Amino acid sequence: MSSILPGRGLLAAEWTKLRSLRSTPLILAVAAVATLSLAVFQARSAVRGWDSWGPRARAEFDPVFGTFTGFQLAQFAFGLLGVLAVTTEYGTGTIRATFAATPRRGRVVAAKLLVVGGIALAAGELLAFLTFFTGQAALAGKHLDVGLGDPNVLRAVLGQGFYVGVVALLGAAIGLIVRHTAGATALTAGLLFLTVMVLKGISDSAALIRWAPGVAAEGLTWTTFHDPEWPSAGFAALVCLTYLAVTTTAAAWCVRRRDV
Repeated sequence: MSSILPGRGLLAAEWTKLRSLRSTPLILAVAAVATLSLAVFQARSAVRGWDSWGPRARAEFDPVFGTFTGFQLAQFAFGLLGVLAVTTEYGTGTIRATFAATPRRGRVVAAKLLVVGGIALAAGELLAFLTFFTGQAALAGKHLDVGLGDPNVLRAVLGQGFYVGVVALLGAAIGLIVRHTAGATALTAGLLFLTVMVLKGISDSAALIRWAPGVAAEGLTWTTFHDPEWPSAGFAALVCLTYLAVTTTAAAWCVRRRDV
């Protein structure tokens, strides 16, 4: 086990690479602006339309899930962050120097994934809580807001931050497998946004569709209205961990088997 665990020096080097990328702060800023802006927009739209809504619409209104709409854009941004954290080094050729300095490639893979995952998880959780409080402040005008202590709310906020962290790791793992930014970005986007359609094309079974990452995200972030097709939060977490296990294992295998 110790043979694949990266040391502090390797982790520090990967952190330096990630924060030196010009795209890193831009991607995080775009994700934050889009998510917070859409949270306010969705909340104000609910406040304005509440009086005209029918009983069913009111019963299905989720004050947390409804204000997390912007995370659909944030998912792509965090996935791109993971991809670029890996493919940029392949594009410039500096990956050769990295492997020369650290011949045990498993440690390089572990360091990249730990740094990308750690930063994305921290940023995702921060953004999730900021979005939650921003959205609830806008909903308070109609007394539609909820608190972290209400049923399922804290779990949903933590789940949203967890999911975007997972997405960043998926992007990094796919980047290690594909090694090209365009291809890895397309594959990551397809996995996040097209898997539902692919699985529905195979079968209309809800049990199969629940294995789509996008559906898992919904299962993690509902609080009041639970669509029958959505998985439970526990099953959604299992789906995310399964995708992580498969992609990171494949990434480690590919990196070890190839010359570069």
